[in-house]
Amino acid sequence: MNHALISEIFGQLDALPIVDIHTHVQFNQPNACNIGDILSYHYYTELYNSAEFQDGALPLGDPEALTRVLFKGLRLIKNTVQYDWLMAIGRDFLGLEASDWQPECWRKVFDRSCEVMGRAEWVGELLEQANIVRVYLTNSYDDDLSGLNRSLYTPCLRVEPFLNGIEQAAERERMSAYLGQPIEVPCDVIAALDIALDSFSEYSLGYVAASLAPNVRTWQVAAEDAERLMRRLIEGGSWSDDDRAAWQAYTMGRIAEACRARNLPFHLMVGVDRAAYAQAVPSGSDLPDSISSLRGYDWLFNSFPEVRFPLAVLTDTTGLELASAGWIRHNVYPSGHWWYANQPSEIARELRRRLDVVPGGKLIGYFSDAYYLEFILPKFRMYKFELATVLAERVERSLLHPNSNPFTLDDALELGNMLLVDNPLSIVGTAESALNIA
Repeated sequence: MNHALISEIFGQLDALPIVDIHTHVQFNQPNACNIGDILSYHYYTELYNSAEFQDGALPLGDPEALTRVLFKGLRLIKNTVQYDWLMAIGRDFLGLEASDWQPECWRKVFDRSCEVMGRAEWVGELLEQANIVRVYLTNSYDDDLSGLNRSLYTPCLRVEPFLNGIEQAAERERMSAYLGQPIEVPCDVIAALDIALDSFSEYSLGYVAASLAPNVRTWQVAAEDAERLMRRLIEGGSWSDDDRAAWQAYTMGRIAEACRARNLPFHLMVGVDRAAYAQAVPSGSDLPDSISSLRGYDWLFNSFPEVRFPLAVLTDTTGLELASAGWIRHNVYPSGHWWYANQPSEIARELRRRLDVVPGGKLIGYFSDAYYLEFILPKFRMYKFELATVLAERVERSLLHPNSNPFTLDDALELGNMLLVDNPLSIVGTAESALNIA
């Protein structure tokens, strides 16, 4: 490992502006108000629950009490990358030392966080310090985007309610209220989707997105079959697993049609098994499933060649499938390192895998999945260090490998810029996004 070369590449990558294509940031309250908000991020509550079972006893609604409780458990997670993120937030934003994170210091840290994060100018200072220039949001169809700062934020429409929420009466009522008429036939569902797309387009919609279970299958479902399924629900019946799969396949096709008509990407996040852990903290019950395949998407990718499909996965096996799909499919774009794959060892492996076989212009390097702006910088720096290490390795290998053409420092920096800035803007960005960053 050439420490000097890695350091030089990392320094150059760290100076690049951050384009974060997937977050859960709320544009009207994008920052944490205190360290309790940071610690409420499910990574910390689920790690503490895993290391020292809490049996639902965490005071999640009280940031001050949660800080006091979790400070007692930080020693149990010091080996984790999530702890590293926390230390970076404390050091870079709050001016804290490692010694400040002892259980008896919780009040000092909490008060310091309130002092810094409670200032009116904090968000602007944070954005400037982290060099965050574009943040993509996660939005439901009925979100009110009034007051959205379009120079910074890009809304993105989550479509799970159309794919698998419609079976629930409460979701149908909510969608009916949005549409202004009862949801009774599949065309009503698609009409609600179209209204949302029109509304979001006024705010420069980035893409539509869905988080999907393992082994989803897509195929052409006839309109009359979708009508039969909807009629059964309206009449008080229920769906079988096959019925749910058919409805999801039907709406996947209709959503892809809408993306094709509007030149929108369809960002897929694949492979999460929901509610796998019964004793979980909130948002900490989901797990990856390694017995999963992307081949069920063949019909979707083949039927909509004009649609861009940025794709994120959770497991090693689907990581190989994703690299292979990005290798041969013109409309599949490996995207980031999602959730359980968002840690250094997985990032390093997938980077090597993708850079070996996927055209560089198709790779979206990273997204933070952050719930607060404060998380974006430490997460991106984690990724940039692994990217710098892989790129430095390529530079060195090119000097030794008999098949290699020279891969220079300039080549490494150009490729890093593509993954971090150019590709996100060209694959999921809008003209407005590119203009603002330029």
